[in-house]
Amino acid sequence: MIFNYSYRGLFILLHIICSSYNQAQHYVGISLDNDLYFGIDRYYSSGIFLKYGGKVSKNKESNSLNFKSRHWILGQEINTPSLRYTSDPKKIDFPYNGWLFIERFEETFRKPDFGYGWAVQLGTTGAKETFAKWMQNTYHINVLNLDPLTWSWAIPQAFHLNSRVNLKWGKEIEGPLKWVQEHQIQVGTYKTFLSTRAGIQLGSLPGLPFFGERLEALSDGSSLFLGTRIIYNINDYSLSTKFKSINLPIDIEANPLRQEFQVGILFFKKPWKGQFLFHSSSNYVTSQRYPRHPYLNLSIIRILP
Repeated sequence: MIFNYSYRGLFILLHIICSSYNQAQHYVGISLDNDLYFGIDRYYSSGIFLKYGGKVSKNKESNSLNFKSRHWILGQEINTPSLRYTSDPKKIDFPYNGWLFIERFEETFRKPDFGYGWAVQLGTTGAKETFAKWMQNTYHINVLNLDPLTWSWAIPQAFHLNSRVNLKWGKEIEGPLKWVQEHQIQVGTYKTFLSTRAGIQLGSLPGLPFFGERLEALSDGSSLFLGTRIIYNINDYSLSTKFKSINLPIDIEANPLRQEFQVGILFFKKPWKGQFLFHSSSNYVTSQRYPRHPYLNLSIIRILP
């Protein structure tokens, strides 16, 4: 009941903010990552993201599209070891971590299948400072009727600043079948990485609907996505205890290279958009007991007039 009132209040607040903007089109929504759908609770176990965005301009110049949009995300992520009730540091294979952040990003699309953007992200880690320990244990105790997690050996509190650029494009293969790609570079104190996401998109939705909240071309329909993401990790404060003031008898070291399989389906019926995206990731850290980790993303977006 507490969560229902909290989310209702956040959506009302976002709607008031949205109404103050004189834009022709904008959206509000929520996106949830969780592995509980598969009966597990470990590693990257939870993500909650409140989203708002809107169109800035749409001008046709020489048969090309100049479509700019601005977006905001308020998000929280939680990491959990596989043995989440232990306080023995020798059994910790993955650090507890909370990450609370706000992100602002802007994207420009010259064509529905070609765009680029940049983002700035500011946030903090810490079990208490991010409300991660409180939210996870409140949910476990009151909803799942389970014992509270120990939150032993968590990544310490620190403020972080990240910046990111991306490039997205798609190319029709035949009819509704399309090859799509997204390339990202992020530099920051929390995470620094290079990533490539690629796959095939099949369906009636135009543009690149699986790559962010697209406003360039809106039409009712559905699409499927099958692809992979490869991440070259340079620095990840949420995972590695190296160079940090954490008194563990073992070093938890982040893997430099990670790979994800992704399968998803997306529906759009004005003014609603819904997405289901399955992820299966390789090891985040070298000490993981389980070789792969699955989680599911559920997203609901409402287009506002």
